[in-house]
Amino acid sequence: MNRKRGSGMEDRTVKKEIIRIFRDGTVKKVNDDMLVEKRMILEVDGSREAVVIFTPGEEELWALGNLYCRHMIENFEDIRSIKKNNSRITVERANRREGWKLESRFLHTASGAFLEERRENNVIPVLPVEWQISFEALMSGIDWIAEAPLFRQTGSVHVAALVSAEGRMLFRTEDVGRHNAVDKAIGWLLKNSMKTSDAVLITSGRLPEDMVLKGAGAGIPVMASISAATADGVDTARRCNMTLIGFARDGRMNVYSAPERINFNAEQ
Repeated sequence: MNRKRGSGMEDRTVKKEIIRIFRDGTVKKVNDDMLVEKRMILEVDGSREAVVIFTPGEEELWALGNLYCRHMIENFEDIRSIKKNNSRITVERANRREGWKLESRFLHTASGAFLEERRENNVIPVLPVEWQISFEALMSGIDWIAEAPLFRQTGSVHVAALVSAEGRMLFRTEDVGRHNAVDKAIGWLLKNSMKTSDAVLITSGRLPEDMVLKGAGAGIPVMASISAATADGVDTARRCNMTLIGFARDGRMNVYSAPERINFNAEQ
């Protein structure tokens, strides 16, 4: 078994011998690049907060983004320390906040739902319209996530990317879990002292209610995906005045809410 290192991070792919079969009956043995999964424990102030199936790398960004989306921290200064060993991320906070609890302490690769009482209208922030982004800048961001290296190498990760209102490509990350990828992206904004309200978040994953709540909790005003939104995701986006975009591909997109943040003309 051959492990491959990427970008100075921990091993994230492994080569495995597989059988590849073709329509014409050809059978070949090939070495295929496959993604490595890792079980990580998040411990906050001495208590186990969650267990997550994770793509190794950017653990600190993930922890920051996860806690920020759930209002357990308000900024990077709320963190006293973050330490990582082989299978555990340990966070100590300078300021302890209750925040939004999770429905389950175990987070599988697609999980991230909040407790039912946190879904009430009065805890969802209403996001003001402060700027616009062009149709072209959004589509450029969509094209950018398709070029993510782990996705191209293995095809088994989700991608999250941050784009500025002016169309600058800020940050791109990958993870086996779509929630993990989004947490890493938001953690990057926090660590770099950038306002979440100035960023567009583009993801490869679908946009159900819990994903929209994650973005709203972080103060992200625009979320876009190559995949679909759900009806509950759209309802949540409309309640918090988030611009929610799905099926952004091939020169078109579905805009479900707050279209005034998109600068487009009548022909588009």
